[in-house]
Amino acid sequence: MPEIRYALAMRRPRSHLFAVAVEVRDMEGEYIDLVMPVWTPGSYKVRDYARNVQDFEAPGRRWGKTAKHRWRVFTAGARRVTARYRVYANELNVRGLHLDDEHAYVNGAAVFMYVDGAKHVPVTVDVRPPRGWRIVSGLERLSSGVLQAGDYDVLVDSPIECGRFDLQVWRQFGREHRLAVHGPVNRDRRELVRDIRKIIAAEAGIFDGVPYRDYTFILHTLTQDGGGLEHLNSTSLQHPAQAFAKRDRYERFLQLVAHEFFHLWNVKRIHPVGLGPFDYERETYTGLLWVMEGFTSYYEILALRRAKLVSVKGTFKALAERIQQYLDKPGRRHQSLSESSFDTWIKFYNPNEHTPNAQVSYYEKGSLVALCMDLEIRARTRNRRSLDDVLRALWEAYGRRGVGFPEPEFKRAVERAAGSTFDEFWWDYVDGTVEIDFDAFLRHAGCRLVRKPKREDDRELPVRKTWLGIIAGRAGDRVLVTSVRAGSPAEKGGLCARDEILAIDGLRVGPDDWEKRIEERRPGQRARVSLLRGPFLREVDVVLGEREDVTVSVEAVRKPTALQRAIYQSWMGEALRAGR
Repeated sequence: MPEIRYALAMRRPRSHLFAVAVEVRDMEGEYIDLVMPVWTPGSYKVRDYARNVQDFEAPGRRWGKTAKHRWRVFTAGARRVTARYRVYANELNVRGLHLDDEHAYVNGAAVFMYVDGAKHVPVTVDVRPPRGWRIVSGLERLSSGVLQAGDYDVLVDSPIECGRFDLQVWRQFGREHRLAVHGPVNRDRRELVRDIRKIIAAEAGIFDGVPYRDYTFILHTLTQDGGGLEHLNSTSLQHPAQAFAKRDRYERFLQLVAHEFFHLWNVKRIHPVGLGPFDYERETYTGLLWVMEGFTSYYEILALRRAKLVSVKGTFKALAERIQQYLDKPGRRHQSLSESSFDTWIKFYNPNEHTPNAQVSYYEKGSLVALCMDLEIRARTRNRRSLDDVLRALWEAYGRRGVGFPEPEFKRAVERAAGSTFDEFWWDYVDGTVEIDFDAFLRHAGCRLVRKPKREDDRELPVRKTWLGIIAGRAGDRVLVTSVRAGSPAEKGGLCARDEILAIDGLRVGPDDWEKRIEERRPGQRARVSLLRGPFLREVDVVLGEREDVTVSVEAVRKPTALQRAIYQSWMGEALRAGR
């Protein structure tokens, strides 16, 4: 069997350049092909990591490129070949690479080329950080700086963090868990660990234990962005340092932790056949990302409730906000969940100003379909089964054995749990764009969807308000149109995304008052909007419309049945208090 060794050096961190060497021994053939992945699992977009590669060389060997991401090195009969290259690393996000004089973050797909035909071969990585830096990773450690992976897939699925990070270590389920934090956190580390432990316990309870020897959380807080990426026995997280102090923003962080940790089962081990082992050179298509990501987004809410980190009221608030966000996007009428999943490579990660009008998020709608499916299964089985049973069945049949399931198997698993067909459900909500009757599904658990007037300064606002139909952003003191809603007065009047609004009916407006100027007028009135489109001054006449302006909430019904009470109890973990 061939032997493959990597070395990862950081000689000049301020240059943002990693120095990589790959040594291949006992590989048969007159040449070897080294391949840089074009995407990273968990983030379904072609990112062309080869664009950051420079200074490739193979000392003493002839070599050349055969594609944008492929390097061919001729062996000339030698049993040992070494190639070296450098990779630029100045993207502090979970999908890329970052290196500076404070730390290094390595997402394997963005830095390690693989040897074509030898992805199955065990590999070692000699990590050489600056003096005084520590190393943390989900990879097995052979010595202080040498890590080992069973194959290339494991290497790519195990990010590496180096630096002077804060490290919290604890044991749970008989396994070591680590939390490595790069950057400040405006919250007690002990509280973080305590709450993460509760999330681990709640989610592991669904599957009766955890499927790893150890687990590593890597958290970056020196960023304005949030996000995460799941891995085999670790996860990379980003959350702004200042977003830990207030409880609501801290709960968003806990949701992020719950989401990425749940991926430990759902997608890393429970997945359709197309999602592993991976082809790193081209897109991998599936119509089930709404299950992999959407169901995980549902359980991120449910797990916090089961862990008693969020009240029932807080849980219902999170569900209601998601329903409202979904209903605010016209794209739900134009793209199905299965289409959204399949087209993620060209659409989800490449949004533009028209996205809300034409697309649906498989995260957002997927989580709401999971909610409806969970309650429907509970109702059909008189509370003997739930969505938990679907995932457990797939775990036992496929995930635990390390194999993917055929895509049609997911629907069959749902129908086995429910004891009846889900054909109509699939036609309407998965492969179709039928409006979801959230109220009907919530009533299975003795709840209902309520629309109420918004309140401001303790007074009710009008249920309907005058509407222009744009989403606008702030650029200093300028109002920039970022999106125009399909079918809105703005679209009919000729406003476009990227227009800069200067005045309404001759009166100068800014980011803080343009909406108030619209709401002062009545529906049906005509408004003259002065704007800049590129370098040209334009004026358009818009006949203003109106729309419902309410808040959506989930509340208990007045007289729940015994079955509704039982479903609510098992779903929310406490007795149902009837509404007024």
